[in-house]
Amino acid sequence: MRRVIPIFIPNLGCKIRCVYCDQEKTVGKSPQVPSPERIREEIELWLKERLKEKEEVQVAFFGGSFTGLPFFLQERLLFSVHPFIEKGLINSIRLSTRPDLIDERILELLKRGKVRTIELGVQSMDAEVLKLSKRPYGVETVMKASELIKEWGFELGIQIMVGLPGETVYSFKETVKRVIQLRPSFVRIYPTLVLRGTELEKWYREGLYKPLELWKAVELSKEALYEFQRAQIQVVRIGLQREEELERNLVVGPYHPAFGELVRSALLLDKLKLYLQDNPKRALVRINPKDESLLYGHRGEIFKRFKALFEKTEMVFQKDETINRGDLKVEILS
Repeated sequence: MRRVIPIFIPNLGCKIRCVYCDQEKTVGKSPQVPSPERIREEIELWLKERLKEKEEVQVAFFGGSFTGLPFFLQERLLFSVHPFIEKGLINSIRLSTRPDLIDERILELLKRGKVRTIELGVQSMDAEVLKLSKRPYGVETVMKASELIKEWGFELGIQIMVGLPGETVYSFKETVKRVIQLRPSFVRIYPTLVLRGTELEKWYREGLYKPLELWKAVELSKEALYEFQRAQIQVVRIGLQREEELERNLVVGPYHPAFGELVRSALLLDKLKLYLQDNPKRALVRINPKDESLLYGHRGEIFKRFKALFEKTEMVFQKDETINRGDLKVEILS
């Protein structure tokens, strides 16, 4: 199992502001460069209190476009982690950045800096959506950056958003399809929210932008999750992490504290529906123990609706660690 020690660098390296972005309100932190001493203290705290033996551990620089920082700052941040790597306490480093901030010179620095994983905030593979969202790059830049990252031997992660300005159901599905073609190691899916102080809030109040309803964002994310699973690409996160600052500054949008659970539950129950479509009398359902909560959903809402739909079927649930996460097996008993 891989564990991550997060070091937040909110907005650092970002010289532009996308229409939906006010990261201080998303993660609740003001932009400042963490000192090497602060980084060491943070790592030591995590190693002492939260991590178990025999876990693979990465230090993750999240929040800003890391490779948009001046080179000397990138080096200072990366090399402050090296003593822990040399002692075998940390395995590697991961970071997030934009596709337009990747080139061979930067990748050479990251390789020396012992970075293993690079996450690209792609958000969309639709040129018009990128333009409306004020992302400073096009689809070709995403493709080139992704290929370079893999050619240099890094692990590639891609972040996408659902419900961006100008996006349609078709264009979101095309984004998913084109991301799959890039063959990342993993992806993250985030819903687009309207936060106070953003340009998107202005558009919303002027009637120029309409956010997705929660059910629609869940439905689209569920379909994306299914496609990524089919392509054997891991989806490591769906939805934003719950933060007081985020909830306080949310104007409107498909926010739910358990958004990812809603999506994964919906997909799991879709799979169960396929097995039970002939309304059998009794069925044995085998599921990974870690997915048991997904059958019930947030506060049991999903399972209540499902039981009402298949009220004539008696279901027996059995935990089975051999079943892959996100999957299930059903045996019709009668």
